[in-house]
Amino acid sequence: MSALWIGLDVGTTTVKAAAYAPEGACVAEAAIPSEVKQGPGGESEQDMACVRACVMRALAKLSGKIDVASVVSLGIAAQGDGFWAVDADGKPVVPAMLWNDTRAAADLGALADSGAVTAIGRGCHTALWAGTSGMLWRWLRARDGDAAGRVARVMTCADWVGHSLTGEWATDWSNASIPFLDFTTRSYGETQLEALDCRDLADKLNPPRSADTRLGGLTPDAAQATGLPEGIPVSVGTLDLSAMIVGMCMDQPGQTMMIMGTTAVVNILSDSLAPDGEPIGAAVLHPTAEIAIKVLAPTSGASAFDWFTRLHPQTLGGRGAGEIAEKLNALVADVPPGANGVTFLPYLSGERAPFVASDIRAGFYGLSAATSKAEMGRAVMEGAAFSLRHCFVSQGALPTEPVQLSGGGSRNAIWCQIIADIVQQVVIVSDASDQGLWGAACIGAGAAGSGNPVMLARRAEDHVTYRPDPTNGPLYDRAYARYQVLSDATRAMRARLRLLEEPEG
Repeated sequence: MSALWIGLDVGTTTVKAAAYAPEGACVAEAAIPSEVKQGPGGESEQDMACVRACVMRALAKLSGKIDVASVVSLGIAAQGDGFWAVDADGKPVVPAMLWNDTRAAADLGALADSGAVTAIGRGCHTALWAGTSGMLWRWLRARDGDAAGRVARVMTCADWVGHSLTGEWATDWSNASIPFLDFTTRSYGETQLEALDCRDLADKLNPPRSADTRLGGLTPDAAQATGLPEGIPVSVGTLDLSAMIVGMCMDQPGQTMMIMGTTAVVNILSDSLAPDGEPIGAAVLHPTAEIAIKVLAPTSGASAFDWFTRLHPQTLGGRGAGEIAEKLNALVADVPPGANGVTFLPYLSGERAPFVASDIRAGFYGLSAATSKAEMGRAVMEGAAFSLRHCFVSQGALPTEPVQLSGGGSRNAIWCQIIADIVQQVVIVSDASDQGLWGAACIGAGAAGSGNPVMLARRAEDHVTYRPDPTNGPLYDRAYARYQVLSDATRAMRARLRLLEEPEG
């Protein structure tokens, strides 16, 4: 009887579960959609009991497809940040306020103007945003004192899911990172708590520990709800991004992973983050290793590609993403690097890395009467890739080791080559797209005593390797320099326009 490792990934809109053989083959998988309630005031919430029910349903659906007697472990990954709170009896106090909730944005602006948030940057190397636990706690405390008074424990989604399955409470290093952890001491920092006036949260936070430690065994109630064996080891839950890092076998300084999804992400592993009161992006500790993950997430990734192709439904439309990509690729294939002087700034939804400017907007530069749709399409693909290079430049240098790339954009061969040429490094794309689930499963197996999760995550995968074309390097150096000049100028211009838009008096 072969052992099975289960990985669970509780996302914002979908709960996924998968069973793996130890060599990495996915034996079965299941998914259950979950509901997010959003409101006009910036609300983004989930009912905690409903999230728990979705988890049970996803695991029950999976258990119907496998030999449950073979299951030896269960690992948890989930969406991060937000504010998940229970009372002294472990019952939810208010609906979970999610990572993308913006109700506390005005409060954050006031704190930023006062300089209070610089302590967060020095402690956990993160530029604070409204959807973090400290900001949402401040919002709740100011508006619903009764609910705030009943809060006994504050956590993340992964902690809640772990408790639902085992009855135990814990958080891992990555989920504990933002906003109160001091990376130097690896403990919740009094300076950060003081800066946000959240000293009253100190005794409500779960002490952090490694994700590959045993949280507990599956409870009788959870076993009955899921069909899985009672008592199987469950790991401490981790951040979904951290599980993906483990699933990609990353735990060494200098290793880099990029995501070209709807938004883009650059993740750089580092053991030498310098304290900075005004950091760029965010940082989280690795879930199982003594290292940090620097996270920079430009707002537009493949969404820029989608936007451009939607403008041309007659020539670039299609029955699916693959057909649309083929049409645009055929159009841009003969356009040289630099798109004949056309530059696209991909700020369709503002920008958040490597700088924060929510009101900056996208644009083309260098258009003439002779500019073609092909050149504009090439510029869009290059612009999204330039934003990735911009993130690396903000951290001091282009990557020095091969970069792993995932997300929908990684399935586009021409775009992958453009990215490799622009970041001037080998780009590796795996045929697998389940690294988060696989990473969670390996962390669960590690918690059950099978070994180091990153080592366990090594499996046979087919890869496509894109090597930078050295002849394109100088061309893209010049094109990127143009991009950065235009980006800087657009930010300055936006600041001046903002003054014109402010009402008089």
